[in-house]
Amino acid sequence: MSNDKWNEEKIETTLREMPTISDHRSKEDVLARLKKDPRVNEEPQPKKKRMKAKWQPILVAVAAILLLSILVPTFLNPSNQVSMDKAEPVDNADPAPASLEENSESTESSQDMATFSKALPTAPHYAVYPSDVAKQNSFHIGLATNQATVVPVTFLIPNELVESDLGTIQPDAVALYNMYAGKLDEESLGFTEYHPFNAVISSNEKQVWMKFAADHSYDMASATLEMLNQAVQDTFYGFDEVKFLREDGSPIVFDQIGEASKPIVLKGSKSQQAYYRFTQENGEELLSSNFGKSFKSPQEALLSMKKKPNDIYSSVVPEGVDFKVSEDKEVLHVEFSDVLDLDSMQVEEAMQLIEGILLTAASFDRQVQFDQIMQEQWQDFDFTQPLPKPIGANPKFLILK
Repeated sequence: MSNDKWNEEKIETTLREMPTISDHRSKEDVLARLKKDPRVNEEPQPKKKRMKAKWQPILVAVAAILLLSILVPTFLNPSNQVSMDKAEPVDNADPAPASLEENSESTESSQDMATFSKALPTAPHYAVYPSDVAKQNSFHIGLATNQATVVPVTFLIPNELVESDLGTIQPDAVALYNMYAGKLDEESLGFTEYHPFNAVISSNEKQVWMKFAADHSYDMASATLEMLNQAVQDTFYGFDEVKFLREDGSPIVFDQIGEASKPIVLKGSKSQQAYYRFTQENGEELLSSNFGKSFKSPQEALLSMKKKPNDIYSSVVPEGVDFKVSEDKEVLHVEFSDVLDLDSMQVEEAMQLIEGILLTAASFDRQVQFDQIMQEQWQDFDFTQPLPKPIGANPKFLILK
């Protein structure tokens, strides 16, 4: 017999031999005794609930909102891409109280959301205006894409940096190009490596001289020559002509066209072009002319914007939107057939429509007065009067190598 079996039998026998426990008190005696016991009669005290500190999550949220209000507009608003000092920190942010009533929490939360909404950046701009260069220089340049096209880009460079680099806050396009073109990180911007030109570039009054290296490849095909011409047109604003020369200063001979004996006229901001949407491989949308095609009149150029010109560019005029154009001295009147509600459109789509028209008109040295737009004020625009003429397209960060 195992020890376990023996122990079980012994335990069972011992339990049977234990005396029977009984209570001879009546129910009344038990009840009376319980009533006299202070441990039973003492009323239970409500447990004090420990107040949870609600201020910590709120303080974190407020701090996050303040941080976003500083950083988000700086990094996402292309019209302010280079001037980082436009973002001003908030110095007098009061901390949230330790405890808040539910109603006050709801009210302050709504106020915080309203403040956050106001701090969000406006729509991205696709054009540069005179007000943008009050304290900055506009560096115009034509950047090449992988589709053998050239897109005009305007870099806004703070005057302090330009003066430090060039000794003046009013350098010409040649000086800006020679200083910054070779430092651009074009690939980071979504373009192909094209600049600087394989040439020594100088100026003589209102004429640009480009002395090409003997090993240049700009005349490999007619397309490469077209890209060169377009890039030059989009780069040297403020000059009247450009001369293509050999290293010794004599007229250059291109395989495709022969000797370039005559200077090429630079159109600059008066290029008389229509603007369309160009989409890069990374999905970024820009405004550009159709391979530099020019038009005889601003009306012709504006009306041509309604149609997609080819597979490279698309129209900035949405389907179902129509307008007519009339001219009054230096102001073009663009009247939409139906009242246009800009708030019903994607903000980028609406901005491309407005600024595509403005850039096209500006290439003919004209302002635009819009008619039949529901909003009198929208983003940075006042549609009750003619809008300012852009001075460049596609503002960008100055990303250097």
